[in-house]
Amino acid sequence: MTDRPAAQEHVEVRALVPRFRDDGALARSWPEEYRLRVEVRSTGVLVQGDAAGLRGLAVQLLALAQDGVPDGHHADLDDFYRELDEGSAPLTIQRADTRQERAGVQRPH
Repeated sequence: MTDRPAAQEHVEVRALVPRFRDDGALARSWPEEYRLRVEVRSTGVLVQGDAAGLRGLAVQLLALAQDGVPDGHHADLDDFYRELDEGSAPLTIQRADTRQERAGVQRPH
């Protein structure tokens, strides 16, 4: 018997990600219709959406992850600009290349 984890299947996903512009702006691209909600609960944060909303959030994250985006660059998502469903908690996603150690926390490999 082995302690090796079971092999995982992977799905290739393609996405059009807006290029980070030289003026420092991150063009935000969202599907025309989608649902995306953020709730802060006592047990943690819930990000809930339909398939289009979750893909839209993935594009925002990929946009921040591309080469040339500076450390600390961020996007504020909220219901005011209708990026999140009405009544959602605001969400900030941020590029953080500077490593901050946290005691006792191990990340999966």
